[in-house]
Amino acid sequence: MRQPRMDPEVRRQQILEAATRLIGLHGYNGLTIQDLAQRCGLTNGGLLYYFGSKEQLLVAILEERDRSEAAIIHADLEIERAASGKANYTRSTVLQTFRAIVTRSVTQPELLRFHSVLRSEALNREHPAYAFFLRREVMVLGEFTKVLAGHVDVPARAARQILALIGGLEQQWLRADMSFDLMVEFDEAITLILPWAKTVLQTDKAFVTN
Repeated sequence: MRQPRMDPEVRRQQILEAATRLIGLHGYNGLTIQDLAQRCGLTNGGLLYYFGSKEQLLVAILEERDRSEAAIIHADLEIERAASGKANYTRSTVLQTFRAIVTRSVTQPELLRFHSVLRSEALNREHPAYAFFLRREVMVLGEFTKVLAGHVDVPARAARQILALIGGLEQQWLRADMSFDLMVEFDEAITLILPWAKTVLQTDKAFVTN
């Protein structure tokens, strides 16, 4: 049976959430419009009214997730600008930024699984999310580089290493059924890229109570 008529924005959000769960379980190629429509109490045509196509739905999910995650992570940070020199931010802010990303992963494993599945599938140039992830990686590396400026010799290189560290640990964590402490492993590994991080984590009041 169809569900009662909803506010268009509420219905749109319902579709996005249902599609996110299905893709996390079966991947993008395992998602069918028919299955998704049935879960949302819609006909195929009714569902496509909101997004036009399966490809447009996918891009909408990814863009919505990035917007919401960026807003939440930014709100949780205590951003401190560096007083002088080449650095844009204090070392405390640098670590807060990267740890906030990992923290969000820990609190939302279902969304993390969804994102990890798509990120892997989108290595195929024919995948509808290929261009999205390519643009996103360039953007994230650029932001990481700005955050790291003045704290390492080659910020762009460290940015790439940290992005790989986060993504790699997240995949291992999911594959291990979340059986290890992701944040503990990240804190240990980040000191190999940012040697000064160990001292900050041990002495900075923003971390010693965590």
